[in-house]
Amino acid sequence: MNLDTLKQIYLELIKNYDEVAAIKFVRELNSSNENDILEYHHGLLKYQEPYIDLFYQLRGEFYKHGDEGKAFLLDKINIETDPDLKAEALFILGTMECVEVKPIAISFLKSENYKEQYYGIIVIGWLGKSEDIVILENELTNNKNSELRAYAATALRQIAFSNSRLNKKIAGAYSRAYQSEADEIVRKTIIVCFQDLIKVKFGLRELQTGEITGDLNQAEPKFKKALINYLG
Repeated sequence: MNLDTLKQIYLELIKNYDEVAAIKFVRELNSSNENDILEYHHGLLKYQEPYIDLFYQLRGEFYKHGDEGKAFLLDKINIETDPDLKAEALFILGTMECVEVKPIAISFLKSENYKEQYYGIIVIGWLGKSEDIVILENELTNNKNSELRAYAATALRQIAFSNSRLNKKIAGAYSRAYQSEADEIVRKTIIVCFQDLIKVKFGLRELQTGEITGDLNQAEPKFKKALINYLG
């Protein structure tokens, strides 16, 4: 299917959205790795509205373009001037475990833009190694946005999931950050992340939505005691 036809299908889809039609459209996009199709697919990621589900499909299935899609994004991310599209390229390459983009993820942390900082944090979590723990600890401790501090805690947990030998180093980061953290949600996030590291529950539960339930006042003493014992 050529690009003009795909564009027409997309316009019709936006006018009269249908879930089945959306799935077919994304499948057609993924059936070609021609440069103009890749350019068009990537360009659509600038638009989360009016249908966020369509956006998630477009982003979530870009990997199906395979090595050609990966090479396209690696070239694109270095020249892209639109911050949203650059961020989406980083996100996709992060999901594809493309370690070459880790320096770009780190550079995003210096941005004043929330989305770029957020994507930078989570991609470092996916791709991070021992040397990146200090970078995420800095975000966990010093980022002015409490949501981003919480994401830094979960990104550290992601590194631990990839390499359990780093658990104690990450637990140390949690310990230092917790001492100065005043935000309740961030404190809860640190605790549930540490729970996952040592596979012991302190009374907090992380739902699939990301919401954390449970009593912080009851969980905190158990967390602190376990943290001291774990770190020795």
